[in-house]
Amino acid sequence: MEEVLPNIYLIDTLKYVEAGVISAYAVKYDIAAIIDPGTAKGADIILEEIDKSWNVEYICPTHIHIDHGGGAAKLAKALGAKIIVHPRGVKHVVNPEKLWKASKAVLGEVAEVYGKPEPVEEDRIIAAKDGQEFDLGGEKLKVFHAPGHAPHMLVYYLVKSKVLFPADAVGMCFDSVVFPLTPPPFDVESALKTLQKLMRLDVDYVAFTHYGIVKGNWPISTSLEKIERWMEIAREIAKAGKGIDEFVGRLRKEDADVEKLFQKLSEKPVALSFIYTSASGMLDDAARKVEEGRW
Repeated sequence: MEEVLPNIYLIDTLKYVEAGVISAYAVKYDIAAIIDPGTAKGADIILEEIDKSWNVEYICPTHIHIDHGGGAAKLAKALGAKIIVHPRGVKHVVNPEKLWKASKAVLGEVAEVYGKPEPVEEDRIIAAKDGQEFDLGGEKLKVFHAPGHAPHMLVYYLVKSKVLFPADAVGMCFDSVVFPLTPPPFDVESALKTLQKLMRLDVDYVAFTHYGIVKGNWPISTSLEKIERWMEIAREIAKAGKGIDEFVGRLRKEDADVEKLFQKLSEKPVALSFIYTSASGMLDDAARKVEEGRW
């Protein structure tokens, strides 16, 4: 566990397989919260590393995908905490069977690497409203609905510290290279509206789940610009009836950041898989629009 900003600690929750890919954040004031508790297997790492004297009241997955919320139930039960969830994700946290089957279908063997989420009692869950605030004693944690990457997406914002925890709503960032995360089913219109909403916040730092702290709000605008530009390429690929390899190849040729990211992640296969999953979401969305005659 590393203190990356005052009262904010980063925990590498996938280091049992691939270090520097999935981070959870422990935010410690009078009341502590764990933001993006990571995988089911990674929950054990959090329990080992956090200070047992902390008053952890909130487990805060940004969404129910198992690399972000898979460890939520295990942590809530172990720490006697509540889980903050988007209203659309509540049933999948209470009973994750359907989520687990879908995760295995999409992620394949990677799902087993992450581990199966545990069920949890519904009375441990808080269905968060858009704009709801939680008082941590010395700081307020504000929650926003943020659809696009997923319809059950939340982002968290420390009001006084001006730190945004957007997870996949903004994308991933490795060594200052931002890549939007847009897996199927991807809703490009909602994603762009969410990014525009986040740009209106006063943000000094962005804390990425994938991976680490970045100073400034520039990743938000960068992600928005890339989604707009890459969707134009996806439209051309979809109209030509070509597939994911052609699309990723175009991105590598036409956006220097994408090629940089491929080089940076050459020894991180889990992280590299995010790129192909995201490209698939964009291409599926573009193909649907072409088929419906909207493009």
